[in-house]
Amino acid sequence: MMPEEWPVAASPGDRGAAARRAGRGRLSTVRRDFFLDETERLTEQERALMTAMLHCLVADIADELRAALPAGWSAANDGDSHRLIERLSASGLLDDEEVIALLLRRAEEERVAIAAQSRANRRDSRVVQSLVSHDNGPAAAAAMALVLARGRRRDRLGQCLLTFDDLPAEAAARLARRIAAALRADLVAAHGPAATDDALAKSAAALAARHDPERSLDVLTRELVALLDSAGRLDDRLLLAAAGEGEIAFLAHALARRAGVDALATAEELLSADPARTMALLRMGGASRELAAGLIAGSGDLLGLDSDGRAIESFDSMTAADVDSARSWLLSHDDYRSALDRLEGRRG
Repeated sequence: MMPEEWPVAASPGDRGAAARRAGRGRLSTVRRDFFLDETERLTEQERALMTAMLHCLVADIADELRAALPAGWSAANDGDSHRLIERLSASGLLDDEEVIALLLRRAEEERVAIAAQSRANRRDSRVVQSLVSHDNGPAAAAAMALVLARGRRRDRLGQCLLTFDDLPAEAAARLARRIAAALRADLVAAHGPAATDDALAKSAAALAARHDPERSLDVLTRELVALLDSAGRLDDRLLLAAAGEGEIAFLAHALARRAGVDALATAEELLSADPARTMALLRMGGASRELAAGLIAGSGDLLGLDSDGRAIESFDSMTAADVDSARSWLLSHDDYRSALDRLEGRRG
């Protein structure tokens, strides 16, 4: 497998797997799956990538927890991790909204990056790498830190990974405790319930305490963008180059800084495949018409903007009141936006 390829969702050998449960045993799940909106469902590539990232993340956390147990208590191996993931999946404990949201965002960023790099006939991003030699020392150092962090989030085949520090703090602590609880069954018979509970609780607490958001990709990207902006180098040329290479995370942080809104919300707008929302984001950030047109022409199809004319028309026709309304929406709390989505079945 070349690094720029998507992981294969299932091998041909899987087609001979045992038959699944028949009849009403599966009915509730089948009914939900059968009526899912086709435009909202995961592609096989997205599912495979998100699954791989989640399984690697769980295995890494489990290894950290085991390593903190008293000497001789537990040895980590692939079989342990496989059973652990099955146990957590069956109980629904891996269905954490914040964790899944991050996995989905990384999968979407990876999709756009791969498509952009394939179009440009290259395998890596050059915009961020080029900033390592920036004449502004702090910006160059921040770019190097980001490049190194990205490298640590690739396996030997080039597939992207997720680290514990990338998770939001509360989600990281929650996942550590859930994985610790899933490890209990393998330890309690040998060490007793009291000692096992105490050791696992301490191990999870220690891991949660070591969580460092400053090492996350989001924070490292935000710091680089801030330094470039302070140096007056966050210009249209750089943003267009980033868009052309599918640098969604960098572009989202840059536009968020220009617009004064949250970068996670900005990424959602960029990947919404809605011309009005994407163009409102550009207008919020004071983007020129040339920047908007360049982004549409160079990367519009990767962002789901199927009609160049419709997108630029939306940019041109947007009033100041429209822009203020869009900014107000993005400045509202995520819980509020999510609640409106569920109440109204659409974006409020």
